[in-house]
Amino acid sequence: MQNSCAECDRLWDEYTQATTAHLTVVVQHHKAVIQKDSAVVDEIATLKYDLAQRELKARRAISDHEAAHELL
Repeated sequence: MQNSCAECDRLWDEYTQATTAHLTVVVQHHKAVIQKDSAVVDEIATLKYDLAQRELKARRAISDHEAAHELL
């Protein structure tokens, strides 16, 4: 059984929040595309990109932290 790591828990929580926010905007974007609402599509385009980057950064932080565990 693996010991609990507060940093792992924090990083996974951050990743979960980032993923949830990103997926929420992806769904909004998809709905706007279907409804041909170009104003909403334009409005959330940058937000969608920023949230995708936040999600990737959070996942990399988990990978980096897990690699540090392997060194122990």
